[in-house]
Amino acid sequence: MLLSLSTYAQVSPRQGVVRDSRTGETLPGVNVTIKGTGVSDPTRGTVTDPDGKFSINAESANVLVFSMIGMTTLEVPVGNQTQLDVRLVEGERSLDEVVVVGYGQQSRRTLTGSVASIDQSVFKSVPRTNVGTALQGTAPGIRVQQTTGQPGATPSIVFRGGTDFNGSGSPLVVLDGVIVPSLFGINMEDVESIDLLKDAASTAIYGARASNGVILVTTRKGKKGRTSVTYSYKTAQNNIRRNPLPYMSAEDYIRWNRRGLASRYEAAQADNNVAEMNNARNQLTGAWGWGLNSGWTAPDGKYSTQLVTNANRRLLSDPQYRLLIDRNPFNPTQLDSIVFRSTSQRELEDLILQQSTLKEHYLNVAGGNDQGNFALGLGGIKDNGILIGSSLSRINMNFNGGLNVGKNLVVNLNLSGYDAKTSPSYLTADGDGGLTGGVIQRFTGIAPTVRLTHDVTGAILPGVDGSTLGNPAYFQDKFFNQTLEQRYTGGLNVEYTIMPGLKALASASGYYRYTTGESFTKAYINGTGGALINTRNASFANQRESQYQYNGFLQYAKEVGKHNLTVLAGGEFYEFRRYNYGATANLGATDFIPWLSASTAAVGVPTSSFSSWQRLASIIGRVNYTFDNRYLLTVNARYDGTSKLITNRYGFFPGVSLGWNLHFEDFYAKLGVSRYINTIKPRISWGENGSINPLGSNGLPLIGDYATIPQYGSVGIYNGQPGFAAGAITNTDLRWERANTLNFGLDLGLLNNRVTIIADYFIRNVYDKISTLNIPAWTGYSTYVTNVGQLQNRGIELDIRTNIIRPSKPGGLAWNVNANLFHVRNYAVKLPNNGLDLNRQGSIQVYDPAQGRLVWVAGLQEGKRVGLDEIWAPAFDGVYKSQADLDARANFVNTYLPYINKRIKLLGDARWRDADQNDTLDFRDNVFVGRTTPTIQGGFSSSVSWKGFTLYGQFDYSLGFVIANQMYLRGMSQVQGSQNGPADVTQTWTPDNPSATLPRYYWANYGRNYFTDAGGNSTPPANYWQKGDYLAMREVTISYDAPTQLMERLVRNRIKSLRVFLTGSNLVYFTGYNGTFPEVGGNDVGRFPLPRTITLGATIGL
Repeated sequence: MLLSLSTYAQVSPRQGVVRDSRTGETLPGVNVTIKGTGVSDPTRGTVTDPDGKFSINAESANVLVFSMIGMTTLEVPVGNQTQLDVRLVEGERSLDEVVVVGYGQQSRRTLTGSVASIDQSVFKSVPRTNVGTALQGTAPGIRVQQTTGQPGATPSIVFRGGTDFNGSGSPLVVLDGVIVPSLFGINMEDVESIDLLKDAASTAIYGARASNGVILVTTRKGKKGRTSVTYSYKTAQNNIRRNPLPYMSAEDYIRWNRRGLASRYEAAQADNNVAEMNNARNQLTGAWGWGLNSGWTAPDGKYSTQLVTNANRRLLSDPQYRLLIDRNPFNPTQLDSIVFRSTSQRELEDLILQQSTLKEHYLNVAGGNDQGNFALGLGGIKDNGILIGSSLSRINMNFNGGLNVGKNLVVNLNLSGYDAKTSPSYLTADGDGGLTGGVIQRFTGIAPTVRLTHDVTGAILPGVDGSTLGNPAYFQDKFFNQTLEQRYTGGLNVEYTIMPGLKALASASGYYRYTTGESFTKAYINGTGGALINTRNASFANQRESQYQYNGFLQYAKEVGKHNLTVLAGGEFYEFRRYNYGATANLGATDFIPWLSASTAAVGVPTSSFSSWQRLASIIGRVNYTFDNRYLLTVNARYDGTSKLITNRYGFFPGVSLGWNLHFEDFYAKLGVSRYINTIKPRISWGENGSINPLGSNGLPLIGDYATIPQYGSVGIYNGQPGFAAGAITNTDLRWERANTLNFGLDLGLLNNRVTIIADYFIRNVYDKISTLNIPAWTGYSTYVTNVGQLQNRGIELDIRTNIIRPSKPGGLAWNVNANLFHVRNYAVKLPNNGLDLNRQGSIQVYDPAQGRLVWVAGLQEGKRVGLDEIWAPAFDGVYKSQADLDARANFVNTYLPYINKRIKLLGDARWRDADQNDTLDFRDNVFVGRTTPTIQGGFSSSVSWKGFTLYGQFDYSLGFVIANQMYLRGMSQVQGSQNGPADVTQTWTPDNPSATLPRYYWANYGRNYFTDAGGNSTPPANYWQKGDYLAMREVTISYDAPTQLMERLVRNRIKSLRVFLTGSNLVYFTGYNGTFPEVGGNDVGRFPLPRTITLGATIGL
């Protein structure tokens, strides 16, 4: 009996190989243990070798546990298996993973600062033209806004509410140890991970440049094992995101603008304004899309509306024309017969929006052994935007190589570069290339009666005045605008082991960027029937940037018993240079020579140039100490000196953080809660950063490099002699801005670490704000730059990661769900002394019914929450529906009306809430609407995998902000006189529709019912602001990773791995907002929308 039992429990060798389920590559360094034991027991655990192979003695009843940082832990019953082929899938972040921190790496288990990490699993399936889009909704504490659909555009990224009063502040970007100006140009396929340093204790080691946080981008490195070749291809279709706002048909457009004229005439009559009455009458035949101008009878007239006469009666049988019979607004007994051509909203959108394509190729060759490693990535992407003329094409190269020279010397080299060409659309609405301006509003809202083609010949006509409203079929080849950019980045890192535990580290890095912008305008007709514009403007701009950074460190690491100490100390030198050159010319001889030299202007070619440089010298130190992996201490310090300042050139920026791995305490293991909460680590940190960003840096005003030195320039001629003077008063006593952050954190691992929670609460104070103050005109200057003011951010962050279902065998079912949340509030603690109560700036006075008095709100006030994003507006209170309503408010004064008599009101006019009950509408009656900045932001994702199939979904959300749809409001108020309006215009008040809730429609509103000024530029009424809250379905991917066994049978190991996937990105916004683009609060004037993109791709490993 005993012999039988001994035989059953016999231990025998079990061998196998562990691979990455996605790539098929072997995985060295995987822990292989028997469940219930550990790697530290040499008889019961092992680690895979460089080829991913392992051998372990185990019984048939045992369960093998395979674990590795970054991969999902897998348990495999042994049974009668002697050869095992194990596949590990990429896992969610664990509390043991290694994260990149400033000038090194650290295990998250011993990390005491606030650091968020994003790996390839988040962004591997979406073709991204900018890395910044991968951060949206994936980590707490950052606000990412995509403000335009322009291919390659970098989103706005702000950490923890920003360090400026307006909530702005760009983080420092570090690519493989090299500081770069932005995330533009980085190939997403090259990226291995992104780490976000958020608290000052973590960023203090970067000193003066890190007050707004740090983004660390790490690219792919070679791994031990055979050389691998990976090729990836993505093809995508960019689908049009149409404006959901329906516009009036051409028939309604004509009818309702004529009614709007009658309303305007009636109001002018009540004001006894004869000139305005005559003007309203004359507009009936005016030069508008609904007018009956005699010029429109020509087959190439700008608009097509015509009163039917014997001369044009033939148009009644022309299929291009329609007939409208409408009552004359100034003679109710007269019926006007009007013919017109109609262009629908959809047809207009199709002229500027296009379904486009994106294609991306990527090749990676990587390998390594005991002597070194390498990884080379080559990629190219071409993205044609959905707005005509917009595009991006880019090629990338990235190389990482490491070499072990002897036993003590390690040399690493990284090189990267890109060549990019960006072309914005010619639609230059609002001076921004149509990217964030009103391109959608301005063109899709043009008169639907416009003639875009000749009545008879079908020839293309220029359409409405100017390029932003004109016919795209005519104008799109008249404007040339492109930017060419090349950036080359490199870094050489040397590590020499002087003796056990002591290393010397040195690096030299830098980048060179060369940017060229060119534009040219051909001769064109400024609208049908307009003048020939043949100025042929040409421009050329060139910018060269170079940056060099050198550092050297000594690093000492010692472990004695339970004590573990690592010390890093050294210095750094940084230099940045920029040169700008620009030239403009006009009156080119011909459209075929778009060069400056072709100018025939008598004044020649005006040019400008400017160069600047800055330097930063630093001493850097860091100490990491742990005792028994329970008590954790990190101290960072940096001493910076900058060339931008004079008297106060140097600044000291320390940081300290503490952590306690409570779950390692003996007493904790005895508590019942330890069965459910396996990991618990409270953290606290404090640190300080400096900033001189307001004085100019990458992407900020060039003059900032010399802000403390007088800049002299010509101020005119006196007595025949030119005079020169300083352009501004300089302040040689300027100091660093200082931002210190107190951070409280808690890391939890629940249910055998199936659920991990990382929570943070922070308080950041920004002292000595660099601000511009107004000074008396008698000084000869208008402003003065000095240190004054204090800003405070308070916020919470929550990050939850769950392994709801862990696979019990290779290819088994796995389900991971992640979620994060972020909330922040900004306070103005101290402001420049200006003699006003609470030193307020930009505030307005409103009546508070609760207090029965006037109070100051919005703007900046000491001790109060920053109100620069607050919206206060007059409140719409219905419409005047009866004469009794009008009589009851006969003395009510509307100060915004464009009449001499401010008491005029007609049936159907807007009724406004009189908050202070003084029978006057003015700014004091404004009510609080909301804020244009979200109060809560976050995201969540879900990943389900089974037998090689994976379904992944990623969502992000923003809550607690408001938007005004200017496309809707400007159309409802017809502020430009000629543009079309929303279909809701037909639901406004008329004598035939006295129960309507929308006010009377006026032609050219002029501050009556929908805005409080004539141009539609003022704050819209409170009732027309909408909640901007949205949930975005940012990505949905279904993918299939072919099993190695299948690949072996089909292609006999010629292909190691194959992954195919189908992805939809920017699919839908779940929102109550009726506009196109809810991501940016405030006034939505019709931005270049994000496309809905469907991607099909494949990755092959050889």
